[in-house]
Amino acid sequence: MPSQNNSGKQYQKDDAVTVVATATVAANRFVGYDGTHATSAGGTHDSQGISEFGGVAGDALCVITDYSGLVETSAAVAFGDYVKPAADGSGMAAVGTLTDHCGRALGAATAAGQLIEVQVVRHLHA
Repeated sequence: MPSQNNSGKQYQKDDAVTVVATATVAANRFVGYDGTHATSAGGTHDSQGISEFGGVAGDALCVITDYSGLVETSAAVAFGDYVKPAADGSGMAAVGTLTDHCGRALGAATAAGQLIEVQVVRHLHA
């Protein structure tokens, strides 16, 4: 679905870091500090950013850390929702809360598997 202020799957990467994957990582997923898909478990599994491309263990990945990137959803997400990594370890975006999130949806998805633009924000846990 389109973002609020553009007509397609666009994003604005202001900053990124190189992360060496320690497992297979898909494109457009939240990536943890440990080089795997991020989870809501905290610690090194917290989201460092969004993978721009996928890779396998040992690959250098570009991980978007500032402003926005495209993230695949694990379920429906409304524009403006807080988002966090899905509990299943897929790195997909799931609906978060005010006290547990790492991004904000700048677009909407009606079902799992859709790409939305997500604004990267300071990771917060309750």
